Amino acid sequence: MSAASLAQMDQLILDGKFHEATETFCQLACAGHTVSDLALHAMTTAAPYLHVPSHEKLLENGEFRNVNYDHAMLGIRAGMHLSPWLPESEKNLGIVQGMYYIPQGLDVWSQLECGFPGHYAREQEQCPEEEIGHELHCHFEDQDPLVAGSVDERFDTLFRALTQGDKVTSYRLFLGLADEPDQRERLRDTVLFASIIDQQEYNSFRRVRHIGHKPIRTRAMFDLADWVGWDRARPFFYLAVPDVCNTPIFHSLYDHACFLLNLHFKGAQFDLMDNNTAPLSEAEQDQLSDLIMSGDPTAVADQISALLKQGKAPQNIADVVNIAHAAHSVTRLRSPIAYTVPMHSFDYANVVNYWLRNFRNKHQVKAIYLSAWFVTDTIREIDAYPDFPGVIKPDPDARREWAEGIATEMLLGELEAAIADQDPSRAVALVRVWNERHDPTRAGARDDLIGMLAHCAGKYQGDAHIFRNACSVIEEYQLNTASAARKDILFEFWAHFLSFYKKRTLETDCYDMYHRYFDEPAAVRANA
Repeated sequence: MSAASLAQMDQLILDGKFHEATETFCQLACAGHTVSDLALHAMTTAAPYLHVPSHEKLLENGEFRNVNYDHAMLGIRAGMHLSPWLPESEKNLGIVQGMYYIPQGLDVWSQLECGFPGHYAREQEQCPEEEIGHELHCHFEDQDPLVAGSVDERFDTLFRALTQGDKVTSYRLFLGLADEPDQRERLRDTVLFASIIDQQEYNSFRRVRHIGHKPIRTRAMFDLADWVGWDRARPFFYLAVPDVCNTPIFHSLYDHACFLLNLHFKGAQFDLMDNNTAPLSEAEQDQLSDLIMSGDPTAVADQISALLKQGKAPQNIADVVNIAHAAHSVTRLRSPIAYTVPMHSFDYANVVNYWLRNFRNKHQVKAIYLSAWFVTDTIREIDAYPDFPGVIKPDPDARREWAEGIATEMLLGELEAAIADQDPSRAVALVRVWNERHDPTRAGARDDLIGMLAHCAGKYQGDAHIFRNACSVIEEYQLNTASAARKDILFEFWAHFLSFYKKRTLETDCYDMYHRYFDEPAAVRANA
């Protein structure tokens, strides 16, 4: 059964039959295959068809359009990270949701031309079903490792190849270095650095947007390699490393950060990560947060320079960025469709923080400028959006009295209902009351809230952003240097996002399928 079913799953994936492929995945998991092995197998099958030749496409009218990044790997990584926060019966829900997406995301380039059935062809391009083609294209062939040269020479050539868009050289050198366990930490740092600094100055009001996908996917690649083992992680390497080299490549914002730091520090900027240790006061955090929310990236950059001159710790400065971003979304984001870019800038800022927290690189301070600039520019765009007819602006304050009247033990159940009803006013009000009734300094004080929000996130299908954003929120709450009380805005942001962001669908086919297989007794599942 298993061998035939694996082959069947492969064929269903490559046919774009996402529901049937996911059902086969569940059957195999219930028959004894590990979820990690099945996810790796599915990604190995899909990997050749998850590349694109570029992330911008020249149209017949002479203009460019954006070509999206693959989200299949992001969904699997997010599902893996959410697993510990879900109840035992749902521990694999996020990974199954990731599997549900994989067949829908194949060959994005062809989907934009109505050449393959997936969600871009059907929903974004509105291709008539009878006119959608069924041919997959591999836009980048797998390569052999390149091991010539000393370790230092290979790392130097790798970084240059990554930043200059040389896919073949980058990928081959990466494979060779990845086979050497002693080089893996340096490899993480190098590829994260190269991907983080590829960020355009203004994403706002652009058709071609970078929106942080390269570092987000790089982080996912390394997390998944740790999950399945580096010796088995080839499909993740094959997907992520060449994509760092895809056009367009933007280094102008990084160059701006380099210029500012040299202007102010005359070479001393390379030691700021070690030498600057003073924490930001509450007032300084408020001031920087207000500047970020004002939507002026230049003013924010100037303030970051001023704080660094005062000896303030770079990590403390970077941590304000996500808190400010969350606060803006809760208080000023007025339309469900407007969440499209903010969820990317929040996740980008989280990856920058991950790099700062886990590595030491003399260029890291520059990434704080990039993170803050991207978030502030995003806020500028969101605030400029007009009000959409028929969309009621969320107003949690109006539901506060109602939420305060609910017994503590009933709050999380009401929160689940509010998110299901897509009612951000109720959802955020409930989170605020929950947080007020639970001392944030007590160990595990937010664990039950995280568990409920993770459970609610797991219901939505066909969209890796929802799970990815959940992982970023959890990590920022755990590791952000802001006070516990200040970080509570992250949970308001998460509840606001889950109940207000425009979903691809509110159907729960995948969620229902998961429980149909994993809730039933083993004997029943075996006969399914």
